[in-house]
Amino acid sequence: MKTIYRMLATLGGLGYGFPEESFREAMKQKLDLIAADSGSIDPGPYYLGMGVSLQKKPNMKRDFSIMLAGALEQGCPVIIGSCGLAGDTPNLMFMVDIAKEVFRDLGVADLKVAVIDGHIDSDILIGHPDRLVPLGRMGSPGREDIAQCRIVGQMGIAPLMKALKEGAQVILAGRACDVAIYAADPVRRGIDPGLAFHAGHVLECGCQACDPGSASDCLVAEFRDDESVVFTPPNKTVRATTYSVAAHSFYEEDHPTIHFYPEGVLSFEKTEYFEAGERSAGIRKSEFFTRPLTLKVEGSRKTGERYVSVLWCGDPGNIPEPYLVYGRNGVESAFPHDDEREVGLLIKATSMVEETAKTLLTLWKGFFMHFSYRGRRSTAGNLAFPLSPSEVTYRNEKGEHVSFVIAGTRDPFFQASLEEMRATIEKRMEADYPEIARQGRVEVILGNKDFPIMYLQTIGRTKEEALEKHRAELAAVEQFIDHERESLREVYTGPFFEWGIYHLFTDAATIREKMFPVSLYNANGDDWRLLRTVAPDYYEIGKAGADRIDPEKMNVIKPEAQVAGPRPAPERMYPGAGKPLTEAARIIRSKNAGINKITYDIFFTTREDYEAALNSNLFTVDSVAMILDVPLERIIGTYRTDDCYAIKISVHREMVSGSPGDRDVFGAQQHMRLMRLEVPVF
Repeated sequence: MKTIYRMLATLGGLGYGFPEESFREAMKQKLDLIAADSGSIDPGPYYLGMGVSLQKKPNMKRDFSIMLAGALEQGCPVIIGSCGLAGDTPNLMFMVDIAKEVFRDLGVADLKVAVIDGHIDSDILIGHPDRLVPLGRMGSPGREDIAQCRIVGQMGIAPLMKALKEGAQVILAGRACDVAIYAADPVRRGIDPGLAFHAGHVLECGCQACDPGSASDCLVAEFRDDESVVFTPPNKTVRATTYSVAAHSFYEEDHPTIHFYPEGVLSFEKTEYFEAGERSAGIRKSEFFTRPLTLKVEGSRKTGERYVSVLWCGDPGNIPEPYLVYGRNGVESAFPHDDEREVGLLIKATSMVEETAKTLLTLWKGFFMHFSYRGRRSTAGNLAFPLSPSEVTYRNEKGEHVSFVIAGTRDPFFQASLEEMRATIEKRMEADYPEIARQGRVEVILGNKDFPIMYLQTIGRTKEEALEKHRAELAAVEQFIDHERESLREVYTGPFFEWGIYHLFTDAATIREKMFPVSLYNANGDDWRLLRTVAPDYYEIGKAGADRIDPEKMNVIKPEAQVAGPRPAPERMYPGAGKPLTEAARIIRSKNAGINKITYDIFFTTREDYEAALNSNLFTVDSVAMILDVPLERIIGTYRTDDCYAIKISVHREMVSGSPGDRDVFGAQQHMRLMRLEVPVF
């Protein structure tokens, strides 16, 4: 077997940080591409609406500097997708400014750069309202709704392929499919698109597709001449396995077998996962089917102004139920089960320099979010955040800048490893970010049922109205506040945004003619001279047969006729009924699949455990509705994947991510009802 193409994904999001030693290890091989995703809709609508980045400039500059230096050394392209998180024009230009500084610092001369804008003018959609198809439970927007939104389109591989064809060595793209930034060059070079798109899906979060997984580390993919792709982490303390690669193949998707992209449909129906050495695993036989060109569009609109308070409370039993209180109902609206313990984390970064405080908080939050602790079952994110934006900055009475985030979890394994995590993060900061670490301090404050923390959020049409309403709400809960502990009161967080558009745009001609212009520059340091702007080229890729694909029928779990009947009795779902699911499964996680769906993934350790779960009838649509305590009509489907012993459950969200009252913007901590399950054995 011969390697015909090799690419490096440095991390899951530019600015998360990755170990330089992992990067240098990967650089010992010949690389054809270095790439990283930089964006997501997961953190909510704020970043698109405001045109700002979640990740901070020092973090992004550090990561991009290492990547660019490596790409210049290798003589290969470097691609950053969904720049500045949301990928709209202001987000993209934020990344362009960072790149210019890096070019200047590295003395880069005579380099061709492509900048691809992901912005969509509202007039385009207003002119074609009949071509907007709702994704999930979204209404049909009117002209005024569209006009109020800042809108981006999620580009596929065509604009990136055009930039590469034009000779761009650095590509900075607006909103893009995570997978596209990795699939574009292999497809351009004639590699099978099924393998290229599947490899991109595994790579898009970096080393998170490994064991233990982390979005803050690197992963290498090698395309081989036997029509397979093999994944190997350069960090030798980590390994890629068949289950870790398969687990990430389903990540953030509402169906385990079928994934939709602008150019077509990726199918895992025939995919084979295989071990490829002690620390490597691979894929083969994935398929890509062509279909008419479509585009997912996202729009964010301002709906008010917001104030928040984070308050220490006395006995949470006296606080009325609707209030969000960490230690009681901060993660889920239902109170913790008898054997559960909910905790809240208040992470505060303080510095005399505002940018330093923000950077410190972003790093600490990211490390906690993706830390791989002992016993971890959820690989999607370790904390539930109620905020968009999740990070808030204010100035204290000493004149210091304070950035904080509030989050929570009910995961017992996370709680058991908390102190170890804190110590490890401190060491990581000292090693990789010594200058930033010295310029500020970080506190991690824990809330629980004995020391509960209330999160109070108020939204008004104006700043004045929001403050007035917030003060009235504070007065209503004053009796529950523990005044001996320091609370954060009346913190203005800025404008509040909500998702207004999350639709599929089906006008292929308009997509081809009016979207994703590729601007080509000749760069000398921070002096970039525009050469020309060109349009993407579109052509069919993949094979025919997409019309035969029906996700509603593929891999569906059907009831088994067992002694317990088609629906298990409630007593069979919880402790004392059989084998704990935490012993039978190595991954149990929840995660957003877009802004209005949550998907749950369970990967079993053995075929016997997997078959026992299927035979138990715990995972039929009816049973899952009862277990998750949601109306039956919210269950999209439950699915089986026999080759990797996995079950997927997909559910319509109670509310769109980031809406007022949302406890978990990422949807990453809604799996504890599954963690408590025991699988009956018949």
